[in-house]
Formats: sequence, C-alpha cells, structure tokens
Amino acid sequence: MNKIKTIAFAALSILSVYNAKAQNFKEPVGYKLKNGMNIIISENDRSPKAYSSFTLDAKAFSDKKDGVVELLNAVLNENVRKNANISFKDNSGKLATANADLEKDLIEMASLIQNATIDQKTFNLAKAKLMASIKLQDYDFDQTVNENSINALTLADVKDFYSQISPEKTFLTIAGDVELNAAKASAKKAFGNWSKTHEIASTVAK
Repeated sequence: MNKIKTIAFAALSILSVYNAKAQNFKEPVGYKLKNGMNIIISENDRSPKAYSSFTLDAKAFSDKKDGVVELLNAVLNENVRKNANISFKDNSGKLATANADLEKDLIEMASLIQNATIDQKTFNLAKAKLMASIKLQDYDFDQTVNENSINALTLADVKDFYSQISPEKTFLTIAGDVELNAAKASAKKAFGNWSKTHEIASTVAK
C-alpha cells in the first residue's frame, strides 16, 4: 500500500497542474487488471474534473536510451489529433476531462497507447517539434534530454522502445471527480483487453 500511495501522490501532484483541488483526494485504491496493469483510483468530490495519468514503471526501463521516452511522447502527441483533453509529456500520458466523458476519453487514450502510428513521417514531425522545444528551452526537460541525445535516436530506437511497453510495466492513475466502481469499469473497458505480449508488428506502421 505504501508503494501505491507513493505512486498515487506523485501522479496526482503532476495532475494537479490542471486544478489545485485535485490534490484533495481520498485514500487511493490500488489493484491490478488480469493483464497485470497496475490501477490506482482516488475519489475527490471537490474536483471539477476527472484526471488520469498513464506512466511507465521506471525500474522496468532502467536501461532505456536518453531521450527516447520524450521522443515517443512527441510521436504519440502527433497521434492525438483533435482531442485537447489528452497529452503526452512528463514521461506519461495525461487526461483531464469531465466525469461524463471519462470512459470515452480513457478508451481513446488507451487506443493511442496500444495502437500508435510510428512511421517515418510521424517520427520526423515529432522529432522536429521536440528539437525546436529543446532549442527554445520552453520546457523543463531532464538534463539527459538535449539536442545530442535526440539527434542520436532513430525511428528503429523508438519502435524498439515502444515494443517493450506492456501492461504489467505500467500504472494508470484515475482521480478527481470519479466514482470508484465506475472508474474501475472504465479502466477495464479501456485497458482490459491489452495483451501482455505487445504485438508491434500489427500496431506500428513499417
């Protein structure tokens, strides 16, 4: 439970940038889906929105190349298209939406994560935008994320890292204006069918 609390508070402190009230939440409830994905839910009836954060277990990716998470986030942002409620940054996917739209938007975020389009065109666009952001210093990136580390990454590097992401290596935090049982049902509907074996051949464009 201590690990769940630590992860929940860390995720919610990031989510609180949307609204300070998001920090006032009930005791988090943690469990796993059948595919091994870690779910943490915390209700907060004072929050005006439902928030969700999809994060990777850092221990499972300790040998990742510098900047590859940020570049994958940039690629996923190219996949988001028109849904302003979803974004990928701070090493995670983020969702801030109305309670009534939580399940719909959570399903969309799950689909983006599980079925990302990672082709040369998307990679080039994402890499150019990330490089521009680094040069402008318009975001507080980790010191390992710089022009040299991003330039060293290839499309193959991003595909390889993406292929290693599977449910049991991830955490999904849902908090704010949510009801526990409804949030559990939404998490299961969005991520419950995600296979433990990541079938990159069927989800990544060659």
